[in-house]
Amino acid sequence: MSPDASERRDVGRDLLPHLLARFDPARRTVIGIAGESGSGKSVTSTGLARTLDASGWPTVVLHLDNYFVRPPRTNHEHRLLDLANVGPHEVDLARLEGDVAAFRAGAAGVRAPVVDYPGNRFVEEVISFAGSQVLIVEGTWALHLGDLDVRILLDATHEDTLERRRERNRDIDAPIMRDILAIEHTLVAPMRAKADIVIDRHFAISHASPAVPPASPSQ
Repeated sequence: MSPDASERRDVGRDLLPHLLARFDPARRTVIGIAGESGSGKSVTSTGLARTLDASGWPTVVLHLDNYFVRPPRTNHEHRLLDLANVGPHEVDLARLEGDVAAFRAGAAGVRAPVVDYPGNRFVEEVISFAGSQVLIVEGTWALHLGDLDVRILLDATHEDTLERRRERNRDIDAPIMRDILAIEHTLVAPMRAKADIVIDRHFAISHASPAVPPASPSQ
């Protein structure tokens, strides 16, 4: 079943102490949230952003789906040509890294791509970073980014999230989609080893590595 509003709020509250132990008030913080399709990345990132905002840490979210090299329908057609096309190389990680670096450097905002789904294209919008102390990057391959302070993995697999994907009208019963999701699972599973925090399919924290306090400027 899809997580209801109370579950989403709870995971944000549960994450808060783990995150605050890693935050440095003197610098902007970047969080990556990754996981398989339908695992709850978007609702987790949105709920966490609200929790952080309410706790005095203004937060902005970047969605990795907006940084794909090809727009959605074209990308799906590209996958059908060869399933080896499924993976993090479908994303313009260099551009995303650049926008993360701009946030880290104190930029007031960036011109970022945004998917125009009806038009099957990308448009550009100004994403404001003004006043934000935290950036959340959410998406299947978010943990491939190098400059992250906290790495969060949603551990639900494509089998666990079957019902959620049906509720979102995803064409999950097509054989090609099952193949794509299986490839995605194989590629996402190793990310668990690099995650600081793992959230299980019930939206409970199943693993949290000990927080390392931020280094002082003199160190």
